[in-house]
Amino acid sequence: MTEKTQKKRIGLFARLKKLIQGNGRFSEIIRFGLVGGMATMIQYGIYVVFVNAVKVPAVPSTMISYAISFIFNFLMSNYFTFRTKPTTSRGFGFAMSHLINMGLQVGFVAIFKEIVGPTLALLPTFAICIPVNYLLVRFVLTSPKFYALMHPNVRGQLNITGLLHLIAIKRKKQ
Repeated sequence: MTEKTQKKRIGLFARLKKLIQGNGRFSEIIRFGLVGGMATMIQYGIYVVFVNAVKVPAVPSTMISYAISFIFNFLMSNYFTFRTKPTTSRGFGFAMSHLINMGLQVGFVAIFKEIVGPTLALLPTFAICIPVNYLLVRFVLTSPKFYALMHPNVRGQLNITGLLHLIAIKRKKQ
């Protein structure tokens, strides 16, 4: 490798590092993509090991690999992508955002399989669902509005916990 090539490579790595460590929205999107890609590789790797080496059937292997990948994704999305602290309410929101994303994917695949065929149906689905998932996950991990919704007595706003508490009190009175 020539000295010029080595300097170009070092310069490229320095720019990538700066981009990943940045505070802007574009840097956040890049980190989101990196974490999602790593989570996908972890899920697939664990799946292959369970199916081939451990001889666990495909469906349980999928469930196990998805669960491990999900935990990795949640922790990395908090600490690395959005630079937040994992909490129970963020975990709940993260799980709900992924359930919504799964529902969207199933619905869009059902639509797109009729348009582009079943083999390609997931591709336009990803084009829609990945940005939606980014927005949902970003909301549940960083938004003060989500925090207020999930925690009682925050600025006097009615929230899920408060609403459930009110319902429980009303039922006791009956």
